[in-house]
Amino acid sequence: MVEDLRTRRRQMTHREIHTAVLRLAAEHGLDQITVDQISAEAGVSRRTFFNYFQSKEHAVVSGPGELPAEAVAEFLAGTSVEPAQVLRDLSRLLLAEVEAHMPDRDDLRQVFALAYEHPAVLALLLADFNGFEREVASVVARRLGCRPEDETPTLLAAIALTAVRTGLQRWSLSEQPAADSPVPHVERAVALLHAVLAT
Repeated sequence: MVEDLRTRRRQMTHREIHTAVLRLAAEHGLDQITVDQISAEAGVSRRTFFNYFQSKEHAVVSGPGELPAEAVAEFLAGTSVEPAQVLRDLSRLLLAEVEAHMPDRDDLRQVFALAYEHPAVLALLLADFNGFEREVASVVARRLGCRPEDETPTLLAAIALTAVRTGLQRWSLSEQPAADSPVPHVERAVALLHAVLAT
Protein backbone atom coordinates (compact mmCIF):
# COMPACT_ATOMS: atom_id res chain seq x y z
CA MET A 1 0.00 0.00 0.00
CA VAL A 2 2.82 2.43 0.95
CA GLU A 3 4.63 1.58 -2.29
CA ASP A 4 1.43 2.21 -4.28
CA LEU A 5 1.03 5.63 -2.68
CA ARG A 6 4.69 6.42 -3.38
CA THR A 7 4.29 5.38 -7.01
CA ARG A 8 1.14 7.49 -7.43
CA ARG A 9 2.87 10.48 -5.85
CA ARG A 10 5.83 10.12 -8.22
CA GLN A 11 3.49 9.88 -11.18
CA MET A 12 1.63 12.98 -10.01
CA THR A 13 4.83 15.00 -9.58
CA HIS A 14 6.06 13.84 -12.99
CA ARG A 15 2.77 14.98 -14.50
CA GLU A 16 2.78 18.33 -12.68
CA ILE A 17 6.26 19.19 -13.99
CA HIS A 18 5.33 18.11 -17.53
CA THR A 19 2.14 20.20 -17.43
CA ALA A 20 4.02 23.19 -16.03
CA VAL A 21 6.60 23.24 -18.81
CA LEU A 22 3.89 22.99 -21.48
CA ARG A 23 1.89 25.80 -19.86
CA LEU A 24 4.90 28.10 -19.62
CA ALA A 25 6.11 27.22 -23.12
CA ALA A 26 2.70 28.15 -24.49
CA GLU A 27 2.80 31.51 -22.70
CA HIS A 28 6.43 32.53 -23.21
CA GLY A 29 8.08 30.13 -25.67
CA LEU A 30 10.30 27.21 -24.68
CA ASP A 31 13.53 29.12 -25.28
CA GLN A 32 12.47 31.90 -22.90
CA ILE A 33 11.73 29.80 -19.80
CA THR A 34 14.08 28.33 -17.21
CA VAL A 35 14.13 25.27 -15.00
CA ASP A 36 13.64 27.55 -11.98
CA GLN A 37 10.46 28.98 -13.52
CA ILE A 38 9.17 25.50 -14.36
CA SER A 39 9.92 24.26 -10.83
CA ALA A 40 8.09 27.20 -9.28
CA GLU A 41 5.11 26.72 -11.60
CA ALA A 42 4.94 23.02 -10.67
CA GLY A 43 5.39 23.74 -6.95
CA VAL A 44 8.58 21.70 -6.62
CA SER A 45 12.20 22.47 -5.87
CA ARG A 46 14.90 22.72 -8.53
CA ARG A 47 16.44 19.57 -7.04
CA THR A 48 13.14 17.70 -7.37
CA PHE A 49 12.89 18.80 -11.01
CA PHE A 50 16.25 17.20 -11.76
CA ASN A 51 15.22 14.04 -9.92
CA TYR A 52 12.61 13.60 -12.66
CA PHE A 53 14.06 15.24 -15.77
CA GLN A 54 17.52 16.06 -17.13
CA SER A 55 16.40 19.31 -18.80
CA LYS A 56 13.35 21.36 -19.73
CA GLU A 57 13.35 19.61 -23.13
CA HIS A 58 13.14 16.23 -21.36
CA ALA A 59 10.21 17.59 -19.33
CA VAL A 60 8.33 18.38 -22.54
CA VAL A 61 8.60 14.75 -23.65
CA SER A 62 6.89 12.67 -20.97
CA GLY A 63 7.20 9.47 -23.00
CA PRO A 64 4.90 6.48 -23.55
CA GLY A 65 3.54 4.61 -20.56
CA GLU A 66 4.41 1.07 -19.57
CA LEU A 67 2.69 -1.84 -21.26
CA PRO A 68 -0.16 -3.07 -19.02
CA ALA A 69 0.92 -6.28 -17.27
CA GLU A 70 -2.39 -8.09 -17.83
CA ALA A 71 -2.42 -7.22 -21.54
CA VAL A 72 1.18 -8.40 -21.89
CA ALA A 73 0.30 -11.69 -20.17
CA GLU A 74 -2.65 -12.16 -22.54
CA PHE A 75 -0.43 -11.45 -25.55
CA LEU A 76 2.25 -13.88 -24.36
CA ALA A 77 -0.39 -16.57 -23.79
CA GLY A 78 -1.17 -16.57 -27.52
CA THR A 79 0.04 -19.73 -29.19
CA SER A 80 0.22 -18.61 -32.81
CA VAL A 81 3.61 -17.51 -34.12
CA GLU A 82 2.22 -16.68 -37.57
CA PRO A 83 3.26 -13.03 -38.17
CA ALA A 84 -0.18 -11.77 -39.24
CA GLN A 85 -1.84 -13.18 -36.10
CA VAL A 86 0.97 -11.95 -33.86
CA LEU A 87 0.54 -8.49 -35.39
CA ARG A 88 -3.23 -8.55 -34.69
CA ASP A 89 -2.60 -9.59 -31.09
CA LEU A 90 0.13 -6.96 -30.75
CA SER A 91 -2.27 -4.30 -32.02
CA ARG A 92 -4.71 -5.24 -29.24
CA LEU A 93 -1.89 -5.00 -26.69
CA LEU A 94 -0.95 -1.50 -27.87
CA LEU A 95 -4.59 -0.39 -27.83
CA ALA A 96 -4.73 -1.52 -24.21
CA GLU A 97 -1.68 0.67 -23.52
CA VAL A 98 -3.42 3.68 -25.08
CA GLU A 99 -6.50 3.07 -22.94
CA ALA A 100 -4.43 2.54 -19.78
CA HIS A 101 -2.41 5.74 -20.29
CA MET A 102 -4.92 8.01 -21.97
CA PRO A 103 -3.06 11.11 -23.18
CA ASP A 104 -4.41 14.65 -22.97
CA ARG A 105 -5.12 15.83 -26.52
CA ASP A 106 -4.03 19.45 -26.02
CA ASP A 107 -0.82 18.28 -24.34
CA LEU A 108 -0.08 15.84 -27.16
CA ARG A 109 -0.78 18.48 -29.78
CA GLN A 110 1.60 20.89 -28.04
CA VAL A 111 4.34 18.27 -27.68
CA PHE A 112 4.19 17.54 -31.41
CA ALA A 113 4.26 21.28 -32.17
CA LEU A 114 7.28 21.85 -29.92
CA ALA A 115 9.03 18.88 -31.50
CA TYR A 116 8.60 20.46 -34.94
CA GLU A 117 9.94 23.79 -33.65
CA HIS A 118 12.85 22.53 -31.55
CA PRO A 119 15.30 19.89 -32.86
CA ALA A 120 16.32 18.93 -29.30
CA VAL A 121 12.71 18.11 -28.39
CA LEU A 122 12.24 16.17 -31.63
CA ALA A 123 15.39 14.14 -30.94
CA LEU A 124 14.14 13.27 -27.45
CA LEU A 125 10.68 12.40 -28.74
CA LEU A 126 12.15 10.06 -31.35
CA ALA A 127 14.46 8.52 -28.74
CA ASP A 128 11.47 7.84 -26.48
CA PHE A 129 9.56 6.25 -29.35
CA ASN A 130 12.60 4.14 -30.26
CA GLY A 131 13.04 3.00 -26.66
CA PHE A 132 9.38 2.00 -26.45
CA GLU A 133 9.68 0.22 -29.80
CA ARG A 134 12.55 -1.85 -28.43
CA GLU A 135 10.43 -2.72 -25.38
CA VAL A 136 7.59 -3.85 -27.65
CA ALA A 137 10.00 -5.87 -29.82
CA SER A 138 11.27 -7.57 -26.67
CA VAL A 139 7.73 -8.65 -25.75
CA VAL A 140 7.13 -9.94 -29.29
CA ALA A 141 10.41 -11.87 -29.14
CA ARG A 142 9.30 -13.58 -25.92
CA ARG A 143 6.17 -14.78 -27.69
CA LEU A 144 8.14 -15.99 -30.71
CA GLY A 145 11.00 -17.50 -28.71
CA CYS A 146 13.68 -15.47 -30.46
CA ARG A 147 15.91 -12.46 -29.81
CA PRO A 148 14.45 -8.92 -29.70
CA GLU A 149 16.92 -7.77 -32.34
CA ASP A 150 15.82 -10.46 -34.79
CA GLU A 151 14.04 -9.36 -37.94
CA THR A 152 10.47 -10.47 -37.16
CA PRO A 153 9.97 -8.87 -33.69
CA THR A 154 11.74 -5.71 -34.83
CA LEU A 155 9.56 -5.37 -37.93
CA LEU A 156 6.28 -6.24 -36.20
CA ALA A 157 6.94 -3.72 -33.41
CA ALA A 158 7.78 -0.99 -35.93
CA ILE A 159 4.71 -1.64 -38.07
CA ALA A 160 2.27 -1.80 -35.15
CA LEU A 161 3.65 1.33 -33.50
CA THR A 162 3.53 3.27 -36.75
CA ALA A 163 -0.22 2.63 -36.88
CA VAL A 164 -0.61 3.70 -33.24
CA ARG A 165 1.41 6.90 -33.78
CA THR A 166 -0.64 7.70 -36.89
CA GLY A 167 -3.89 7.33 -34.94
CA LEU A 168 -2.62 9.49 -32.07
CA GLN A 169 -1.41 12.22 -34.42
CA ARG A 170 -4.77 12.24 -36.23
CA TRP A 171 -6.54 12.46 -32.87
CA SER A 172 -4.27 15.28 -31.67
CA LEU A 173 -5.28 17.35 -34.72
CA SER A 174 -8.98 16.48 -34.46
CA GLU A 175 -11.55 19.19 -33.85
CA GLN A 176 -13.86 16.81 -31.98
CA PRO A 177 -14.92 17.67 -28.40
CA ALA A 178 -12.22 17.49 -25.74
CA ALA A 179 -13.77 14.34 -24.28
CA ASP A 180 -13.18 12.53 -27.58
CA SER A 181 -11.08 9.40 -27.00
CA PRO A 182 -7.96 8.56 -29.04
CA VAL A 183 -8.91 4.89 -29.09
CA PRO A 184 -11.25 5.00 -32.15
CA HIS A 185 -8.61 6.94 -34.09
CA VAL A 186 -5.97 4.36 -33.25
CA GLU A 187 -8.41 1.54 -34.04
CA ARG A 188 -9.05 3.04 -37.49
CA ALA A 189 -5.32 3.29 -38.21
CA VAL A 190 -4.80 -0.30 -37.06
CA ALA A 191 -7.76 -1.53 -39.17
CA LEU A 192 -6.35 0.26 -42.21
CA LEU A 193 -2.96 -1.33 -41.61
CA HIS A 194 -4.46 -4.83 -41.53
CA ALA A 195 -6.59 -4.09 -44.58
CA VAL A 196 -3.51 -3.04 -46.54
CA LEU A 197 -1.56 -6.10 -45.42
CA ALA A 198 -4.47 -8.37 -46.41
CA THR A 199 -4.52 -7.14 -50.03
